[in-house]
Amino acid sequence: MNILNVCDSSDWDIAAYQALNTAVQFSRTGHNAAVMCPSGSRLYADCRKLKMDVRPLTLGAKFGFFMASSRDVVHFYNPTSLTPMFLKKARASSKVFVTQIRLGGQKPYEKLAALDPYVDNFIAACDSVREDLLRAGAGQHKIFMVPPGINIGRWESAMLIKPAMFQKRPYRVGTVSMDKSLKEQELFLMMAKEVLEALPDTNFMVVGLKDERIREFARSLGISHKVDVLWERNDMPEVMAMMHIYAKTSRHEGMSLSLIEAQASGVACVVPRLRGLSDFTVHDCNGLIVEPDNVASFAEAVVRLINNPGMGHSMAKMAFDYVNNNMSMPVVCNLLLRLYEDSLQS
Repeated sequence: MNILNVCDSSDWDIAAYQALNTAVQFSRTGHNAAVMCPSGSRLYADCRKLKMDVRPLTLGAKFGFFMASSRDVVHFYNPTSLTPMFLKKARASSKVFVTQIRLGGQKPYEKLAALDPYVDNFIAACDSVREDLLRAGAGQHKIFMVPPGINIGRWESAMLIKPAMFQKRPYRVGTVSMDKSLKEQELFLMMAKEVLEALPDTNFMVVGLKDERIREFARSLGISHKVDVLWERNDMPEVMAMMHIYAKTSRHEGMSLSLIEAQASGVACVVPRLRGLSDFTVHDCNGLIVEPDNVASFAEAVVRLINNPGMGHSMAKMAFDYVNNNMSMPVVCNLLLRLYEDSLQS
């Protein structure tokens, strides 16, 4: 099968990750897969590094001046600049799929649903996205739910050492955030201060955005000696292996690749009750769901996990099993291929 993945954003995010890694998996299983994206993006560079067939997404392409005649499927990931002309050109000779991962206001979804006549199938990354597509007017028979995929093999080694780690003290609680407003990092550090009042041996880790104000805030709280600030890292499987608990202190709805990576690493997760973030978590089964933007709620959950290592390991194991069985890249790509085949046959 000939498949073209299109990602029109220059950001390296969960959508770009999907566009790259599904194409790589398709190629490994004998399909002819290519990626189209902005030439200055990390996605473009990673495709070149992996020797993937990659095409620059130019302004001309967005207005329909690109060759899609050799493609069975053209699959758009989190599109922001789709035009009817672009879709008409793609659909003239290919089946058109649109994966929506981003959550947000109603207007973007209404704009997306207006393109329904030119789209064969919408792929919702979670139930919340599916609900928004339906509410915006996309055809129910065209919407399918396929979760984001992850290269599970990179994270399994972290999972293997977790049973022993959950018996060791002191515990290490971490988060990963690229929030430029620093609201997520500040909430995490305020939670850390409360946890330390109850369990002073606990250690903490903030990974992601490089900003000295994070350290300054930790110092202002008097907890900098208990907090490692690591900035953005390329060795995230090793970082996740050092964590017992992952606290996602986001204040906004949406999906998080780092949360899925933590679950794939066997880290017990504390997740805010926000659409997208909590869609794949069942409270007290594969994680703990807490009230968003609530320091006490996060701190209480973390203390509970530290005081109950068996419960933490059990939740982490269930989270890993869910990701492994439903969100590993081979599973996700098999689901997509089945949808492609059904669409081509019809």
